Amino acid sequence: MPRPRLHFTPRAGRVGDLFGVLTAAGSYQVFYQHLSDGVPAWGRATSDDLIIWTEQEVSPPAGDGSARCGTVVVGPDGPVLFHVLSGGRVARAAADPGHTGWRSDPSGPLLGGPPSGVTGMSDPYVWWAGGNWRMLLSATLRGGTAGVLQYHSADLLNWSYDGVIVFRDRTSWGCPRLFPLDGSWVLVLTSGDEIVYGIGNYDGMHFTARAWGTFGRGGIGAIVTFVDAAGRRCAVARLGAEWGTLSLPWVLSVRDDRLIATPHPNLDPYLINGAAGLTAAGGEVRDHGDLILTMPAGGETTLFADADIVEVTVEGVSGLGAARRTGPTSPGVRFARFGAAPEGHFDLGRQERPDLS
Repeated sequence: MPRPRLHFTPRAGRVGDLFGVLTAAGSYQVFYQHLSDGVPAWGRATSDDLIIWTEQEVSPPAGDGSARCGTVVVGPDGPVLFHVLSGGRVARAAADPGHTGWRSDPSGPLLGGPPSGVTGMSDPYVWWAGGNWRMLLSATLRGGTAGVLQYHSADLLNWSYDGVIVFRDRTSWGCPRLFPLDGSWVLVLTSGDEIVYGIGNYDGMHFTARAWGTFGRGGIGAIVTFVDAAGRRCAVARLGAEWGTLSLPWVLSVRDDRLIATPHPNLDPYLINGAAGLTAAGGEVRDHGDLILTMPAGGETTLFADADIVEVTVEGVSGLGAARRTGPTSPGVRFARFGAAPEGHFDLGRQERPDLS
């Protein structure tokens, strides 16, 4: 299997769920679940531009946490990672000085399990809300309804329960992420094999969606969002459990109550010309004639082909997808942009980029 050039992949093993991206002094750190032969560990990689990542140490998880869909934040003494133990208990781990490992801090769980009326909870998401810390957890409410719970804290240690901020019947939710964007609030969740989002209002205690949509198509895992050095709301994701790679970075925006993903401008110097064999028509992306991904039709489509991975975004329709290529591959990263033609098909527009060879 060809090794991708721009999609970060550990030297051994693969990327599991992502915990988050931390930004400091113009550089970035991504924290992730490292999977090798089924044994979970916690990994870290660093980058100056969100494109080229350098793998750092891999450490055993603190306590008995595998930390699927956990969250990492900057605490008073360095990175702090929140994760779930058995029984829905929430714990936290602090990074040792120099990132030599992780230790449980405190030694026991922060939350002893689901509150009354909740049969299960997982996937803690922690962020600073301006006056205190907030924690969201995906939950199953009594009767099987999917919900998102909220807690708050002043010190990242002592947490108080606020209640259910949003729920929805006949669905399942995981890995919640809530953030302000372009005058609205966006809630991103996993739902089965899809990434879904709600756009609406958040008053600190309740999230009210005025629109729901689908963000991730194809082999996209749960996303994590962050603000880059220029103040843009960005996102990265894991590309499929079997691929074990990190997606390219995308800039998020809200347009007409839709969540839009566009390529991060830091990608420009790394893109080269041409994408022979890749076509897009009526929302169908094909590689040498083989259908590899179905996306919404319309708008401008951008494709990044890196080894046997293809990432796609449909601007104006809101879609992000990845597919393992089935046709012939060639070294390097190839880029193509397809603009909507009057008959509804896509024509290839070429842009000159520096060669990586």
